[in-house]
Amino acid sequence: MKHDPESTLRAQRWRDPPPEFLERVLSTALEESRQRPGVLQTSGALRAPEDVRKRRRTGALQDAAAPKRAPRLLAFLAFIPRPLRLPLAACWLMALFFRVTTPQAIPQSTLDSYAKLPPLTPAQLLANLKQIEKLADELLHPQHQGPQPPL
Repeated sequence: MKHDPESTLRAQRWRDPPPEFLERVLSTALEESRQRPGVLQTSGALRAPEDVRKRRRTGALQDAAAPKRAPRLLAFLAFIPRPLRLPLAACWLMALFFRVTTPQAIPQSTLDSYAKLPPLTPAQLLANLKQIEKLADELLHPQHQGPQPPL
């Protein structure tokens, strides 16, 4: 018959560790944590990092006045490999540019209405062109323009 180790362990009675052991472990952990850079010392000062180029790790014992971690967007960007960040940013900007500058699609009802119109003849196109030129000449005539500002 096989013994279940979990039930055997649950059946045992566990003793609490002695208070001296807990106090020694806690004091050792606090002392070791104060050796890290950026952690509040017993004197109230922050320990300066040995190498400024090294990144600081946030911890539970760090001073509360320390700056907060980067926002989620920057944390997300940290997962992207550094050589890919610039090309991805260029692609995202180009996609945004095309999204902003691309006109909306013509609704199908408008296309159906255009399809129902009779086709224009070359004579109608020339008459329309002459009318547009005549209107442009009238608008650009000096008589219809305001006074010129002095230079």
